[in-house]
Amino acid sequence: MNALTHPGFISYFLTNTLSLLGIWILKVGMGWLSWQITQSTFWTSVVSLLLMAPVGLLGPFIAVFVERWDARRAMLATKFMMVVITTAIFVIQILGQHNLWTLVAGSTALGLLSAFQHPVRLVFISLVVPRPYLASAVGLNSVSWNLSRIIGPGLAGLTIHFMGLSPTFFFATAFNVPLIFCLYFLVLQPRPADTTETSGFVKRMIDGGTIALTTPLISSTLILVSLNSFFVRGILEIQPAIVGQIMGGKSYDLAIVTAAAGLGSLLASGWIGLGKLEQSHIQKYLWPMLVTGIVASALLHLFVDLTPVSLIFIVTGFTATIVGIGAQTLIQLEVQESYRARVMTWWSTISFGSLFLGGTMAGLLGDIVGMDHAILFMMLAAGALALFVLPRIKALTSSNPV
Repeated sequence: MNALTHPGFISYFLTNTLSLLGIWILKVGMGWLSWQITQSTFWTSVVSLLLMAPVGLLGPFIAVFVERWDARRAMLATKFMMVVITTAIFVIQILGQHNLWTLVAGSTALGLLSAFQHPVRLVFISLVVPRPYLASAVGLNSVSWNLSRIIGPGLAGLTIHFMGLSPTFFFATAFNVPLIFCLYFLVLQPRPADTTETSGFVKRMIDGGTIALTTPLISSTLILVSLNSFFVRGILEIQPAIVGQIMGGKSYDLAIVTAAAGLGSLLASGWIGLGKLEQSHIQKYLWPMLVTGIVASALLHLFVDLTPVSLIFIVTGFTATIVGIGAQTLIQLEVQESYRARVMTWWSTISFGSLFLGGTMAGLLGDIVGMDHAILFMMLAAGALALFVLPRIKALTSSNPV
């Protein structure tokens, strides 16, 4: 069922999209400022990816508690603190006091808050809509994310070019405020109380990991997610470094190629979220999309002009989203409510952890051999791993259709 017919989801969708728009503006602005300060693909990648890395490191530990938290209060608290930090980043920029370490500190602080918010958000979407709307809501949440990926970098590029970084950081802060009001007034679905689970922290965490590893559908999709995030999304998320070194470092080019990746992601998430890609078909599309994304990423080695690079990012944005959001949708529909946060956080941990490792490795190799050669070497390794892993994944899931 289409979640856009549910009134509560519409208000959440709109304000959450605006908030995500602010996050993307901030991400592009901080990445671009780090390139201007350091001229290093490694440090530019680190600043950009620290916004996501703590989700991968801390997710499984935080998720154990999330299932017992008040989801509304947790979302409100983390979002409010994010606004405080983005305000500080804006003020430091006005004062002209930013350096590499203020950017690292700001990204780390926001990343830590994201580590707390992300497991809550994965549970929260199941409270916004009744279960029949859940598959659509998950896909449309991805539409929200990727719509912001198109508009956010474009706004960031325009404000950086015409107004400077201070207004860029101001917009990033202001766009987060409406979601706070929405979260306060939003009517949520009743959440079943877990009256049977009395085990301790360690056992609850292990139980979530055990379900993720021993359920064939979940474990196989997590393997695909790890490859997708390390090799394809890892390249997508360090676009300031790619534009800075390979394309000559123009803010206009950064806005275009980042929006191109967002366009591909929007098309993919809309395909899932609007019901055009049925649940029974998602699974068989994951591994071909992964291979397509690897091949397309490798082509970045051959081009430096804006048009072919943008077209490549449209393809990789599309394929990476089909794998990432398709996997999340399958797991959301497979897992029991009492284990949802603990199992879904493994999707987050593997997705964001692999993304951080892959993007950081690409940035480090970029400083050593050049970003174009770094991407080629990584995609050759990705192809070899895909040839080894994918036949085993197909065998694992062939007897467990969705």
